[in-house]
Amino acid sequence: MGCLAHVHVSTVSGLDMEEFREAMKKIMGNVEDEDLDIIFMKVDTNCDGTVDWDEYLNYMLLEYREKDSLQKQNIPLYFPKPLKVVPVPQCEPIVRIQFHPYQAPQADKKVGEKGAVPKTRMHGRYLTVSRDGILNYWSERFKLTRTINLDHLKRTQLSSSSQPIWVTDMICLSNLNLLALASTGRDVEFFDISANKCDIVFALTGLDGYVVVMDYWTDGTKGIFCAGDVDGAISVFISHDVLHYGLFNSGAMKPIKSGGRARLAVPALLKNTSKCYLCFKVALHNEWCHQIRFLPELNAVATCCASDQTAMVLTSIPHSHKAKVYNSAFQLRKGILCFDYSAEFNIIVTGGFDRIVRVWNPYVTNCATCQMKGHSAAVTHISVNGKINKIISISKDKNVRVWDLQDCACLQNIHSRNMPMGRFPIFSAHYNPDTHILVMSTFLIGVLHGVVDDVDSIDKMKTSHEHSLCTALYNPNFKQVVSGCHNGVISVWDIMTGEKMMQFQTSPERAVEVTAMSFDGPKRRLITGSKDGVIRLWNFNNGALLLTLPLVDENEVTGILYINQRIYVSGWSKRVMWYLDVKEDMEIEYRVWNQYHAEDIYSMHVHGGKMLVTASYSGDIIVWNIDSGRAFCRFNAYESPRPLMPNRVIDLNRNLEACESRLTVPSRQSDEEEEEDMDELEGLHFAFPEAGQKSSGQTEDLENKRSNKSPRPKSKEKVKPEPINAEELEKPRLAVEKALFLGTRERSPDTAILLTSAADGHIYAWSIHHQGGLLGKFKAVHSEGTSISSMSTDCQDQMLLTGDSQGYIMLWNIGKYCYCMQGGQEAPSQQKGAVNLPSLIPKYCRLEGPRRTVTHAAQEVIDGWTVSLVPPPLLSSWRCHVKNIVSVEYVEHFHLIVTASLDCNVRLWTIAGGYVGTFGQAPWRVGNPMAFPWDLPIDLRRIGSSQTLKVLNRGSRPHWQHL
Repeated sequence: MGCLAHVHVSTVSGLDMEEFREAMKKIMGNVEDEDLDIIFMKVDTNCDGTVDWDEYLNYMLLEYREKDSLQKQNIPLYFPKPLKVVPVPQCEPIVRIQFHPYQAPQADKKVGEKGAVPKTRMHGRYLTVSRDGILNYWSERFKLTRTINLDHLKRTQLSSSSQPIWVTDMICLSNLNLLALASTGRDVEFFDISANKCDIVFALTGLDGYVVVMDYWTDGTKGIFCAGDVDGAISVFISHDVLHYGLFNSGAMKPIKSGGRARLAVPALLKNTSKCYLCFKVALHNEWCHQIRFLPELNAVATCCASDQTAMVLTSIPHSHKAKVYNSAFQLRKGILCFDYSAEFNIIVTGGFDRIVRVWNPYVTNCATCQMKGHSAAVTHISVNGKINKIISISKDKNVRVWDLQDCACLQNIHSRNMPMGRFPIFSAHYNPDTHILVMSTFLIGVLHGVVDDVDSIDKMKTSHEHSLCTALYNPNFKQVVSGCHNGVISVWDIMTGEKMMQFQTSPERAVEVTAMSFDGPKRRLITGSKDGVIRLWNFNNGALLLTLPLVDENEVTGILYINQRIYVSGWSKRVMWYLDVKEDMEIEYRVWNQYHAEDIYSMHVHGGKMLVTASYSGDIIVWNIDSGRAFCRFNAYESPRPLMPNRVIDLNRNLEACESRLTVPSRQSDEEEEEDMDELEGLHFAFPEAGQKSSGQTEDLENKRSNKSPRPKSKEKVKPEPINAEELEKPRLAVEKALFLGTRERSPDTAILLTSAADGHIYAWSIHHQGGLLGKFKAVHSEGTSISSMSTDCQDQMLLTGDSQGYIMLWNIGKYCYCMQGGQEAPSQQKGAVNLPSLIPKYCRLEGPRRTVTHAAQEVIDGWTVSLVPPPLLSSWRCHVKNIVSVEYVEHFHLIVTASLDCNVRLWTIAGGYVGTFGQAPWRVGNPMAFPWDLPIDLRRIGSSQTLKVLNRGSRPHWQHL
């Protein structure tokens, strides 16, 4: 960098490409000139041929910032699917959710020890209990299997009329097949839930305050039961062999009365001196306990409350009855409401009233190691999964957030509006780190499924964009594909690997649909047009907005072209306008051409920098002189096969003053403009036949409207509601979707240089010579109701690529199609060194069966004009997408095809129909077919026809096992 800055100081005007190479080689060593040239072109967006230090530095800073943002955006969502809500047949909130495995957990053994088995996922069932004592059994798919009213059960089994109580907590003792239930009745009751039973076995009595939180831990042999009460005291009961001796000392059990239950007095248990048991009680907090948990790695019991001085306390487990119990208190203003421990990192993560998620070193009690802010309400539940470095936090307003444990950054934010669980907060949550399932409860149950294991399947289900595509462009300078979607997001992809290089939002304030895109002349800047009519220029390599053009019309932009230092724009304004491409400090000049379209313009294309064509919804195709900006020719296949006179349109809905200024223009001036136009376009002075007489009459009617001489009663009749006539019903079928010039062909009466696609699925070939017209047409779709939505050709116009509304692509050999149809000349010769593209397409790609194109007649005669109906040879056809293909582009250098669709995907194909990959999914390496994905896209395998699967499988006939 110092070398580059030093060179810049010596050359104040900046570095040209040669100087830039020398300076960068001093910094980076031996680097290819081609790579340095690409960097130079990325930085030199104003194309002045020089790069200064500030320009280079700004580019690099913006690029790194956007790439860092892109890297964070590309992290897959931990909870990709929306919340699943499970209704619950009860009226009180669920206070606790527990998972009860069918197989009790065994003692942990290291790999290699005798009896050690690989850890596998444990199957079981979920148990929930409501505040009024309704116990529900759920399958792992949350199907309700059993419901028990515990309050009614106690009344029946104990033959007593006890008072209704509220359940405060529930815990499963899996290896003992017991269920512990705490309530406001100051007893902790234990139920036998083995097999299909639910019977009261015994109860802990004699507690000073009722228990609000409980925890149970076992390694298969040792068992530890902890309880925290409303007074802030904790009671800990330890059994060194829980399966052999039981959890509690049976010597303290009182005899069972008739119709009663076994009772264990806590004061008697605390006086125990047996070596098999260890019990103690400690008063820790001056508030009621919010959570309690035994942490085996620390050999301590952790508790928390909403107190400043004893926000969280770690209580060590003594090794004997005589040993002293040690406490370690964490102080935090407003206290701690929830916590979790990660054994992998030896950290404690907490949440509380201050809405901050904190990470603590368990040996440093006065300060947290890091903080994560983002919640707008108290954090009530928290879970840590150290294996995948994630923290899950839940706040009182039902906001669920997933955090990265190492970067302390928020990876996913599930807003409360996406948590349809009622207006009450989350009362209980259970997270299973093995299955990555988060279960929450209010009066309902909500389930979120995390996905981390099957990364390959996630990649296959990903799409290139989150919203439907507008278009995709290939940039040969940087070997990149640039795509834009309806949410206003632009993505830049490396065509060599499929990797996303950059992504930025065109309208950060609010998402506005991108409707058109194009590159400038040197292909270093991206020009975007939006639904709101705004035109912007970008450095697409770092996402920097370079310029916003003046807003002239707020209608949707459908076409953008860069011609001779001008940016041409068309769209739903029904007009064509251009902006002069100037430097940043200069005033932007623009001009709006006269309107000749009565309906929205759908497509626009250029021929040789001299002629422009626009096509509209009504079927009108207007050819313009770029230099003068005047329309000199009109085509409409449903009016006439011959050239027509363009009809000037006055839009009466526009500004009244502008309209009046147009109305005062004398008709003589219009005639002079037409004569001027014809003088400038030598050889395009039309002598229109019969169809022209009709157009002349239409022009006279238009002049009457301009002079405001049409009678008022006639205008009133138009206001009256009338049935839709046949002409209006035909309009969607007449719409011209795309217009495409064949740039290598010269204008002549018997050579078509313009191709258009209509909504009826036909492609029309036009000669724009004054003696020309419609030379040929053919149906380019498989089925009725399908239209051609995109077209493109190679640079030699050997092959036409079409994409339709059903997602099919077709490759046509148009080298001789409608070329010198009257004879006298052969087909255009290929340039020296050019590749014969049709020869690259294998024979197995030829269409067979009912989908092949069949022509019943060779030609038809329309008003004395002969039109060929013979289609060009169809080289190949297959289905690329499941929805409308919005763009198809041929990449000359690599013989590849880029397609974009409304199905949110941008895909890359070989010219022979081989699937290279979907941008945003598994990477590939162009030039190495062995690195291409072996699996075809899932959507195409499901619905692909025999022809599609034959092409994608390189000629082999598809069988059911391939699907």
